[in-house]
Amino acid sequence: MRETQLRAFDAVARAGSFSDAAQDLGLTQPAVTIQVANLEKEFGMKLLARAQDGVQMTKAGADLFQLTRELAGVHDRINGFLNASRDLEAGELRLVADGPHLATRLIAAFREHHPGVTITLRLGNAQAAWRDLLEGRADAAIAADAPKDPRITSVDLQVGNLTALVSANHPLASRRKIPITALAGEPTILREPASNTRKNLERALRRASVSLGETLELGSREAVIEAVAAGLGIGFVFSTEITPDPRLRAIEIAGQTIANREVLGCLKSRRKLNAVNAVMTLGKTWPEDR
Repeated sequence: MRETQLRAFDAVARAGSFSDAAQDLGLTQPAVTIQVANLEKEFGMKLLARAQDGVQMTKAGADLFQLTRELAGVHDRINGFLNASRDLEAGELRLVADGPHLATRLIAAFREHHPGVTITLRLGNAQAAWRDLLEGRADAAIAADAPKDPRITSVDLQVGNLTALVSANHPLASRRKIPITALAGEPTILREPASNTRKNLERALRRASVSLGETLELGSREAVIEAVAAGLGIGFVFSTEITPDPRLRAIEIAGQTIANREVLGCLKSRRKLNAVNAVMTLGKTWPEDR
């Protein structure tokens, strides 16, 4: 077994395809395929199975992937230790977030101190954000609904309350507050089932025994906002995600505590990496009302 074989397998498992892994490693696809095939042959086990949309890990492959991720974490910690005395004049920070509003403000504050660091930001729902962090596709996550996983360390950033969003000409647009019962039978626009916004809303509706009217399901917060502005129904966002828009009106849902706690998290194994340490330190001093 050679380290190059493990690196090739790890890259394919992370990317989900041989071609993407080859691009990540700066190699040709046949070279990556050969490395993985030799690893499988040497130990007599199937690690990856070809699928219609790429490759999938077998049970043995998934177990090995956990170990190669730990090995990558050890390598990162060694590099972080060796470079600990150096200033952050260069480097890379991969962020993932469940929304752009808080993430972009955090990035702006980080760049004030470390303009030389290259930052990438991936957006998705909270569940996808934490999965990206745990599977090594991100260095830090800015998201709600943090899993209770001993591998993660986090700091609180802000708390927002679930808010109804209507178009400026909606019959409820003049209201500052409404009871949750006012949503009964109303056409609504919802995020996908895995969204933290939707999960919180549905819990509150069940507690109040309220059923919504016709629903339209959309896959992003921005799509929900555009659909609300077009008058297609009532949408829902957290108060910390609201930005001024003359087409929209935000309405507090009275009598309900539907809070969303946004945190900044990273893997404990990567906490001492320079860029990760810098962003986590920034998160510790982040004012909730910023």
